[in-house]
Amino acid sequence: MNQVQFSKFSPITVSVKKNVRQLRLSAGYSMNEGARLLGVSRKQLEDIETIRNYGCHLDLELLAKIKVIYKTSLDELVGEIPEDYYSDFYVRPRKRLGSKSR
Repeated sequence: MNQVQFSKFSPITVSVKKNVRQLRLSAGYSMNEGARLLGVSRKQLEDIETIRNYGCHLDLELLAKIKVIYKTSLDELVGEIPEDYYSDFYVRPRKRLGSKSR
């Protein structure tokens, strides 16, 4: 995975976002129905599912709702993760503030 392309999200977040989208599609829910079930707007669901730099981060309450609605475990939602908790897999990249010439 090209980390530059996903500069706002850690690899684990990108993985979960992809899995959330796949769960919704596999269940046969439209964006509108998926948003209704999660109690968010369609735009918010688009932001939840997007892996681009403008999407939103995931929170625990949302993950709990997804677990219940799609009847999946958090282990399945997160997928395979490295044992090394110092791995970059867990690091949320931070955007650099200011110019490079300083």
